[in-house]
Amino acid sequence: MARHRKFNVDRFLDRLQGHEDIIRAFVGRWDGRLGLDAGRIDVPVFRDFLLNGEADGKDDLVESLHRVYDLCTDHGHEDLVAACREVPGYDPDPEGKLPVECLSLKVRAENEEAFSRAYDRHALWSAEKFAIYKGSRPCEVADLRRAARRFGERLAECFRDDKKSDRILVRHYSEGTYVNFIVYHERRTKAHLVFGGTHNRPCVTPTVFRPAQQDFISYDHQTGQVEIEAREHEEERLRKCFAECCIGEEGFFEGPGASERLDLSRIAEEGFELRVDADHSAALTELEFVLRQKHGPTFAVRSKNTLETLDLNYLRRRLQGAEIRRAAFKIVFPGDRRGKRVELKGSNKVSFNRATHAEDVFRYLRNWGVARD
Repeated sequence: MARHRKFNVDRFLDRLQGHEDIIRAFVGRWDGRLGLDAGRIDVPVFRDFLLNGEADGKDDLVESLHRVYDLCTDHGHEDLVAACREVPGYDPDPEGKLPVECLSLKVRAENEEAFSRAYDRHALWSAEKFAIYKGSRPCEVADLRRAARRFGERLAECFRDDKKSDRILVRHYSEGTYVNFIVYHERRTKAHLVFGGTHNRPCVTPTVFRPAQQDFISYDHQTGQVEIEAREHEEERLRKCFAECCIGEEGFFEGPGASERLDLSRIAEEGFELRVDADHSAALTELEFVLRQKHGPTFAVRSKNTLETLDLNYLRRRLQGAEIRRAAFKIVFPGDRRGKRVELKGSNKVSFNRATHAEDVFRYLRNWGVARD
């Protein structure tokens, strides 16, 4: 699920100086429920309202501002521009001069459809845990809009029984060779116990909530590979419904080797090393493996440089023939001192934040031989 960025009110509002008309248009969406005179709103007045104001619609406004602020990044700016281009006749920034804070707020105030598309794009590339499958051959999605509609209808049928809900929303967009889908559907959850029944015959029951769940599917028609982020027990259903409705073959991602997208055994090979570009660095930081011995002992090694640690303790040779279950790498790019953590698990589970350097990460994984082409 997408998570909100921490909202820095002062930093956000400083970028709106001189663009009070955008603030007024945004506040105008609440149609007088805020107790503000839209014609007199400026940055100091809006700041004071956010920090101290009380009004019927304030919670809704603040929640909307959080979503606006989520897109106030370099990547979010690209998502906003791309989404606005998809809406015929809508160009909120013809000269391309608005700061991303102003552009995000302006689009939210003027065109909810364009803003939702941008938010969906941003959420997709912030997905962190996904499974990879490869189809039997490269195959394009014919008539994308019709396929997306069929996909939503098919998922509604599947979810109707086990989730007691058929409310599905499927959004989609194309980017290069990729077709991306964002799927919203209800998820039944139980929370606090409450008293029910009658006064004379009370009973205790759980409160049931139905929040929307957000899943992602990214399909590359040039390679036939699909990446899915979903709850593990629902992943297969999404994959098969997608293949049936968008490719025309339910078993498109079920063939031999379809889920064999990682080869962690490469780490155990003699001479394995992490070669990267001159201004980048990489290290294996975690390794979990099972030795093929009596009792099947499992080891988990964590280190700033696990390969070197294994060598220092004469354990590297023990990896020969071992089953490597999980590996985590740390890749440091220029301007990112903390580095990016990339975790690989099993034969097709990958976890890392794809908002930045995703292409470099996959390039390295292929170059190291731990990800298959």
